Amino acid sequence: MKYSRNRIVAAARGDIKMDLVIRNAQLVNVFTAEIYTADIGIKENRFSAIAAYENDMPSFHMEGEKELDAKGKYAIPGLIDCHVHIESTMVTPDMFAREVLRNGTTTAVIDPHEIGNVLGKEGVEYMAAASRNLPVQILLTIPSCVPAVPGVETAGAAFGPEDIDELLDLPEAVGIAEVMDYVGVINQDDRMAGIVEAGLQKNMLNEGHLPRVYGKDLQAYLAAGVNTDHESRKSDEIIEKLRAGMLVYIRESSVSQFADIAAEAWKTLPYASNIAMCTDDVEPSDMLKNGQMSRVVRRCIEEGIPAPLAIRYASLNGAVRFGLRDQGAIAPGYIASFSLVNTMEDMDINDVFVEGKQMVKEKQVMETIASEVPPLAKNTVSIPALTEEDFQIPAPVQNGKVMVNTMEMLPIGTTQKSTTDLDVVNGVISSLPDDYLYVSVTGRHGQGRKPFVGILKNAGLQEGAYATTIAHDSHNLVIVGKNTKDMLLAAKQLEASGGGLCLVSNQEVKAQVDLPIAGLMAAEPVEELAPKIDAFNQAASSMGVKVGRRSPSMALSSLTLSVIPEVRITDIGLLDVAAQEFIPLFETEQ
Repeated sequence: MKYSRNRIVAAARGDIKMDLVIRNAQLVNVFTAEIYTADIGIKENRFSAIAAYENDMPSFHMEGEKELDAKGKYAIPGLIDCHVHIESTMVTPDMFAREVLRNGTTTAVIDPHEIGNVLGKEGVEYMAAASRNLPVQILLTIPSCVPAVPGVETAGAAFGPEDIDELLDLPEAVGIAEVMDYVGVINQDDRMAGIVEAGLQKNMLNEGHLPRVYGKDLQAYLAAGVNTDHESRKSDEIIEKLRAGMLVYIRESSVSQFADIAAEAWKTLPYASNIAMCTDDVEPSDMLKNGQMSRVVRRCIEEGIPAPLAIRYASLNGAVRFGLRDQGAIAPGYIASFSLVNTMEDMDINDVFVEGKQMVKEKQVMETIASEVPPLAKNTVSIPALTEEDFQIPAPVQNGKVMVNTMEMLPIGTTQKSTTDLDVVNGVISSLPDDYLYVSVTGRHGQGRKPFVGILKNAGLQEGAYATTIAHDSHNLVIVGKNTKDMLLAAKQLEASGGGLCLVSNQEVKAQVDLPIAGLMAAEPVEELAPKIDAFNQAASSMGVKVGRRSPSMALSSLTLSVIPEVRITDIGLLDVAAQEFIPLFETEQ
């Protein structure tokens, strides 16, 4: 947006009127972590002057062409989401912008590695183009994990250092997205060292992803040139990372919520300056009910972090990280993107302004928001012809019992390896105990391979089958089930629809959400998609699904995430994440 600095300065001097004066606001000052009454003057797209109150009166008077009495409301800077996957909201960038704007987010740093793993450069370029010229400023980080770990999973594309170097030339690019193969970075394998170096050579930021890593490995990761993290799972982990100079993003997503442990770490290090915030993955129904970046701030306040400090983490610190020198605060000369909030405790956002223009009034978006490019239209679910037998597990004996290595889901969202004895009849596993399921991963990017099938414990499903094409990060087709017949029907349903979510029981489809754009997104507003997700979640819960603390629709999304300890499953096999080695399905295998 063009602006005249002379006119902004003239308005600050009082020579000309402000375009808009917000009176009687409770200003959240992110520089000093204070809240006090002030009048806020806006000229063109910037804050021109701020008049703090003294003895119930502004310290100086400003006149505006328009005035708005904000008495009782809090003025906060536009929120900055430092790391988010638009694809996980299951809607296109314009629909994402419409919803997050209503929740006070005016800048989002996106990582399109979900669609990148399906459609390669075409997918990344689509997300960049579809995100341009929207009222929410969308910055782009280039995916480093396409796939996350080559050789242990198969994606729809493979990015090396040269591909990432080329994509870094996109005008919205600010860095390389979460460097998830931390083992490769720490060990300086050629691919990961080259990817990180590509960012450093172009003076770009390298964004991190480092769960449960301490000591020498943490030091090595930082020394390699990657210095953020949003995956810390314990307060001592956060403390060690903060002390090492890492910028820690407090994350509250639909799958993982870490505000409580972040607040615990903050109590030990209350003066730490290297904290920001992100949402990572928030599905549409959850976002509609619980907000977006506003949810992260709210949770931090609930956990005892002072509100002004929580707002600083959600605005100014993100702006500093991404070099947005005139954003992230309400102060003279800064871009006038901000919100008026009814109550800080629940982050009840009422009005949102973008570059001085009101875009949300009394919680309603005032303008139509649409991308400049149409949604991608192609079916990306390319799987081989499947039969019921493809979901059976052949055993190394004809009849009797075998000991099987399984993947066990833990309440904290991680996994571990366990074993169980299973019956074999006519050369295949014949039945499963109550807490166990078949789990299959079928390559959907034209690999032509039949599913890899393993055993999963503690997912909760008591009947039928659950299928999804949302399976980080290669997004192959994942199905868990109690029986192979329902698993086959679920696979056929998603193949025909182009991807999404499906629940089947007794050969009947109980719920289905179609996500035809790369098997990840639908071109519809959040408020239209959310009820479909709600219906799916209700059906999943009724069928026993118990993982996914807020959203059963995300329950299986991380089973294939080959960089989260300890055990994951891919289209190739059962994986020991730390060793990056496959685990034999049967304990007797060598």
